[in-house]
Amino acid sequence: MNLVERGSLIAKNGFKNEDDIVKKFNDWKKDKDAQAWLVIMKYELSEIEYVEAVKISGYKTDVQVQITIKLKKAIDIENLQVKLVSNPKGFNQIDKRWVDKYAEMWNMPEQIVSILKRYTGEEKPTINKPKDKRRMFANEFSKVEQEVILKWLKKNQSLIVSDILKGQGKICSRMDVSYSKS
Repeated sequence: MNLVERGSLIAKNGFKNEDDIVKKFNDWKKDKDAQAWLVIMKYELSEIEYVEAVKISGYKTDVQVQITIKLKKAIDIENLQVKLVSNPKGFNQIDKRWVDKYAEMWNMPEQIVSILKRYTGEEKPTINKPKDKRRMFANEFSKVEQEVILKWLKKNQSLIVSDILKGQGKICSRMDVSYSKS
């Protein structure tokens, strides 16, 4: 199986995983995994009247879970990001946007955009004999470029970490859920 086919299979399994999480939460009274997740989210199972989970597209959040608490007429909403455990080491891709999207979100200077595009392989390497002909590694950039990117990353690290892990806006993710069918 080539890399494109493997990536496609992992993505399809990830979408199936999101569907499984929705089903589990919607069957929370019987599903032990869903009950455990609700406890982890600090809910008392005996106080929950109703749980409804829906799949969301186009946001960092994959699944939104609405929890209705008995007698309080309160509805709480949890936005979850679902990760498929697709290999034994448990590594997951946390974001898959193109550099131009980040440039737009964070108002990146053109020099930073160029460095990141050469690092990700969106642009070809600009050096002779790179370790990988498709991209450049951090130590292959000039000392000046390394200093420029490090300075920019340090200055923007809170924004970067928040946006990549949680997302932005009303439907930002508050929790990551890793799940693998046993």
